Amino acid sequence: MSDDVRIATALRNHRKTKRLRRLLGGDGCWALVCLFLFAGEQRWTGDLGGMTDEDIEDEAGWDGAPGALVSALLQVGFLVGEESARAIHDWQEHNPYAASKGVRIE
Repeated sequence: MSDDVRIATALRNHRKTKRLRRLLGGDGCWALVCLFLFAGEQRWTGDLGGMTDEDIEDEAGWDGAPGALVSALLQVGFLVGEESARAIHDWQEHNPYAASKGVRIE
């Protein structure tokens, strides 16, 4: 079974991505991609519940200022929720195949 996530070609010109890039530069955008890959691998539904903000930044490979990535992702709208109850916004809509991995395994 192939593990993958979908990243729309429109992501690079999406307003959220442009704002993230202004806030954190290319490293922030790459961390977002890495967070998407982590979700596809281990958090199939996009639910990051139980993870601290530090955990999220670690899984995204963020090595900038602590808290800056999660703060920016919340500000631009890629993440939603409170600490330990965060989720990737609209993950199941944009990644239905990855989100249904648990069902396919069963």
